[in-house]
Amino acid sequence: MKTRIAIIGGGASGVLAALHLARRTDPAGLLVIEPRKGLARGVAYSTTEPAHLLNVRAGNMGALADAPEDFVAWLSQRGDGAADGTSFMPRMLWGEYLAARFATSNVPVLHQCVTRLEKRGNSAILHMDDGSRVEAGRTVLAMGHALPVDIPCCDDVVRNSGRYIRAVWDTWPRWPEADAPVVLVGSGLTAIDILLRLRAGGYGGVITMISRHGLLPCAHGPVEPVPAPVIPMDTLPTARQYLHHVRLALKDGVSWRAAVDSLRPCSNALWARLSDKERWRFRRHLFHRWHTARHRMAPPVARRIVEEMASGHLIVRRGHVAAVSGDRHGLRVHVRASEGEYHLMADMVMNCTAPDTNFGRVDNPLLHELFALGMAVHGDLGSTFATDANGALFGHDGLVSPWLHAIGPLRAGSLFETTAIPEIRQQAQALSTFLFPT
Repeated sequence: MKTRIAIIGGGASGVLAALHLARRTDPAGLLVIEPRKGLARGVAYSTTEPAHLLNVRAGNMGALADAPEDFVAWLSQRGDGAADGTSFMPRMLWGEYLAARFATSNVPVLHQCVTRLEKRGNSAILHMDDGSRVEAGRTVLAMGHALPVDIPCCDDVVRNSGRYIRAVWDTWPRWPEADAPVVLVGSGLTAIDILLRLRAGGYGGVITMISRHGLLPCAHGPVEPVPAPVIPMDTLPTARQYLHHVRLALKDGVSWRAAVDSLRPCSNALWARLSDKERWRFRRHLFHRWHTARHRMAPPVARRIVEEMASGHLIVRRGHVAAVSGDRHGLRVHVRASEGEYHLMADMVMNCTAPDTNFGRVDNPLLHELFALGMAVHGDLGSTFATDANGALFGHDGLVSPWLHAIGPLRAGSLFETTAIPEIRQQAQALSTFLFPT
């Protein structure tokens, strides 16, 4: 089989790439390769839990970069009474929307898994797990997020018990006992989602979230936009100076939400100006604060979390989970904190930490081969891939590939913001314009 452009991955990133490319070239020359039968949803949007809400308002969730309100239009066309651009809609509904938009694109789909990529001149031969091959003039990598870093020192008893869940979005082998304690490692949006899933499934016990800083995501609220980013582009590129300008804005009466939102259009450019040393400093000292302020909970979810904490059914603690041991009765969680070590007993432990971005340890043969063959190098701070402004991968020779691109979370090695739909659809538009300029 031959195709002009192969897109490896049929989640949100891959489908957004396909939709934008199909507007500038013949869709028959594209091919989305995805082993799962359901497209467009990926990890985030395959949930079937109505309480899992978007953390971006509906008015900015359109699939096309030049039509951000298309999602609201789709809601209106289907007669949804909640078609309001200011609403935070269920994620499963957005997954349905994206799948519907893709269904009308006429882009072919191959339900296979790519296990190996063979360079042939300025094109590639993609090898499938069933032995078939696809020859592609260009290849777009859109595999989304990897699993989180595994918790260290989990013994065989733990791993074979079904009580420790690393892939929290997969089907769980068991559910916790009705009132037995559950530990969620992490306190970000994934942990919030898992709490909601547990409650929807009837679990009523105490949930303890453990994270290094013990911070929950902030809540969305009213925002009065400011006319310009609170960090000017000519600011001395240091983490300290960036923080200084944010503090000046807050002192002048700019709300923290407005300050953070003002930086969204230029955060990647500001990040690109920082040296490796300053990026490391930002990651160590400021990233946790930025992350909780930038990636917020929808207001209904935030109210639910406040109620959970007030009732004592949710406890958030600081610490690092160093090990999990267990026996047939339950798990023992070993935690290191600044005040010393402590232990918690749990019926189940769920890994809700961030996806692993160190592709040197991610269990994916295709990724390993790209590095081994010199087609890819690690990006900033050892993260994902090094890519240029159009998502083309840098190789070991220091040159950008003329045929291999990445989109979405795979570009975290060069971009600061690359996981939210507004940013990914902009990447998709930029890639399609680069590949087909007229």
